[in-house]
Amino acid sequence: GTAVHLANQTFLALASDAFLYDAVVRGRDGTPMKAYREKLDAEQIADVVAYLRSWSSGPPPTPPRASAAASEGPIVLNPSGGTPAFTLRDDLYVPADEVKHALDEKKRLILIDARVASDWEREHVSGAISVPYYALGALDRVPNDGTWIVAYCACPHHASGEVVAELRRRGYPHTAVLDEGVLVWKQRGYPTTGAGVPSSTAP
Repeated sequence: GTAVHLANQTFLALASDAFLYDAVVRGRDGTPMKAYREKLDAEQIADVVAYLRSWSSGPPPTPPRASAAASEGPIVLNPSGGTPAFTLRDDLYVPADEVKHALDEKKRLILIDARVASDWEREHVSGAISVPYYALGALDRVPNDGTWIVAYCACPHHASGEVVAELRRRGYPHTAVLDEGVLVWKQRGYPTTGAGVPSSTAP
């Protein structure tokens, strides 16, 4: 109500990427828009600009809102299961198909959603817990007992990479990033749950 909608097609047709980037970095004088140069790095600001540019064809759909916060299940999935046999690319990335296979085989596993908590509440990989990349203190509740831990985001690697980097700094031995991220997970029809998932499709 105090400015043009950011998904306004006319605005986006006139605003260059450089203008959007500068607005995020320096804010907009005389408006409530703050400067984010101290809060976001260059890659994150570029991600914001790319996200805004994706609205050029019209406003994004209004996300469903939960009447109450979603509740997490257990941290460790299939606690009596065996150890997954993952093949990591660059000693970091695990394919979505291998993670889905491990879940189908009831392997012992921890899934971490590294996105903002509201994204987790709307929809997340079934069984994943929420540890936003900017709130790494929440990793204190994750057991360091050799269980494989797979983190994911929608970037597909930035936020989950932050979580895995912190786990490795803490000495967790088996950690990986979901290579394709949650969007490809959904495209393949793999199970998700959350406030925005119709009950008929949730597992």
